[in-house]
Amino acid sequence: MIGYGLTVFSGTRPERFPVRVIGVLRQFQPQLDIILIVSDDERLKHSGIAAGMSGSPIYLEGKLAGALAYGWSFAKDPIAGVTPIENILRELRRPSRPPHPTTTPAGTRSPSDRESGSQAFVAPLTDKRVLRAVLGEDPGVIDRPGLRRLFPGSLSSAATGSVEPQFTRVAVPLSVGGFGERALDELRGTLSPYGLVPLQAGGGGRSAGRSGAAESERRFVEGGAIAVQLARGDVTMNGTGTVTYLEGSRVAAFGHPMLGAGELRFPVATAEILTFMSSQAMSFKMSMPLSEAGALLQDRPSCIVADTRERAPVLPIDISVFTQNGGPAPAGAGLRALPVGPNAPKADADKSFHVEVGMHRALTPILVSSVTNNAIQTVVPDVAESVIEIQSRIQARGFPALEQSDFLYAAEGVSNKLINTSTGMRQLQELFNNPFAPVQIERVELRLGVSFRADLAEIVSVSLPGDELEPDTHPSLYVTLRPYAGPPFVRAIPFDVPRWLAGQALKIEVQAGHQVKPEQAPPESLSDLVDNLRKVYSARTLVVTLNTLEEGVMLRGRLVPALPASVIATLRPTGGSRRGEPYKRVSRLLIDMDTVLTGKGEITALVRDEVR
Repeated sequence: MIGYGLTVFSGTRPERFPVRVIGVLRQFQPQLDIILIVSDDERLKHSGIAAGMSGSPIYLEGKLAGALAYGWSFAKDPIAGVTPIENILRELRRPSRPPHPTTTPAGTRSPSDRESGSQAFVAPLTDKRVLRAVLGEDPGVIDRPGLRRLFPGSLSSAATGSVEPQFTRVAVPLSVGGFGERALDELRGTLSPYGLVPLQAGGGGRSAGRSGAAESERRFVEGGAIAVQLARGDVTMNGTGTVTYLEGSRVAAFGHPMLGAGELRFPVATAEILTFMSSQAMSFKMSMPLSEAGALLQDRPSCIVADTRERAPVLPIDISVFTQNGGPAPAGAGLRALPVGPNAPKADADKSFHVEVGMHRALTPILVSSVTNNAIQTVVPDVAESVIEIQSRIQARGFPALEQSDFLYAAEGVSNKLINTSTGMRQLQELFNNPFAPVQIERVELRLGVSFRADLAEIVSVSLPGDELEPDTHPSLYVTLRPYAGPPFVRAIPFDVPRWLAGQALKIEVQAGHQVKPEQAPPESLSDLVDNLRKVYSARTLVVTLNTLEEGVMLRGRLVPALPASVIATLRPTGGSRRGEPYKRVSRLLIDMDTVLTGKGEITALVRDEVR
């Protein structure tokens, strides 16, 4: 069988490319057969199947057969795999769960609106006749009047080609704008498990409501470009593919999953193809989003599905990077006294960033971390020892804002991995992945300060005046710290040895605050979880923990210390039950330091039976 495909080579108008069927791959995936096609289009002969062509509708004998979705890397011929339209229609008509409460209605388009667009409406085959016809088992598939009309439009000067080492889905080019080279390299490594290929080839797009916007910039058309917006603003991330089929307000695209995440919501926008970039590594469409036109609803094995009547919620992120007198500020300068909150006066920052990212329990923390990493590297890209202070404010609906100041030491400059260790990022991950209830996070504010000082001290050792301690006394613990490029020094820390410890062994641990989990019971509700997230220790806090051999339990959100062994055995959790979690009785001392701490030390001593 012969036919044609539709895709955008340049601009916004889809163009035809001829195709010919060469076979069918049965059961390529569970309950999914793939139609194999080849094109003799000169543009595709030069480049092969390009990233961004995913979803290009393929018409055979005048019928919509499916979506171009799979290809080979380093192929000499532009051979592709087509996802049958019956699989796509099944996902297109799948009922959705109730929308996110923050989605807002938008205007809907009727089928007549769609048919009056720049291309004729081509009805799909809604059963297995496409595959039977491809195999020669159904000669009754005939052309329909007017379906072979060519579409005008300029040709791209460059074509594209896929370089996947096996027959696999055509990559989704994630056009990224506003990212520095080093931050983009880290983003590639972070997103590679999700099948996304970040490419520094995207812009911020145009305003959806700008006057004089062309019709093609405000609505989807079959064969036109569609952009899934993971981030927008001063930083942009847009996964670009092609629209396969429109049905009412529903839009099917890609012909394969984007993330394979099932039901989720991200903004989707119309897009302009600037050019095809032909490459032996991976040819791709260079694109730019135009106007937000709906929300992604489904991310399924056969396609993605969007709805033009809905709008997806986004998370606003405000980032300010502070320096002093044109150079790096001392650690924390201008930050610790800085008021926070939406009504707080704004201090002058060296550079500020405003970004909106899509809401997804796995991807949103990754996106926030990557955007933060990029903001610091944009202002202070130096690969050198530094201390970063991060003041974070996370506003979740129904709870007072989570506010925290962090101090991070970077041996070779800031990195995405380092940012992920900050309290704010950990809080964000805990909120998105909590087991109790969905959390609506409304805004994230970050203020960052960088100091190029090796403001770091390592805990080298701990010692006591002797091997045994006297009960009811106040001895000192001696902690040896070694600052970077400086001589070691000893900090004496007095502590109490109460009388009730007589005859027991005492284990003393000394750690940097950010390495210590605060003493708290496991949360029993979302409120408990949020309260626990507020209890953190700074990396500039020296934490001394005294453990005994006596056990207590954490029960129903409370700490119950010093229980008899028989009671602890009764309350100890078994199987899937949630009873009492045992813990050692703990006493803690917190000592503020003027440097970032690292390392750990511990010592064990026996408390005498009697007071001398």
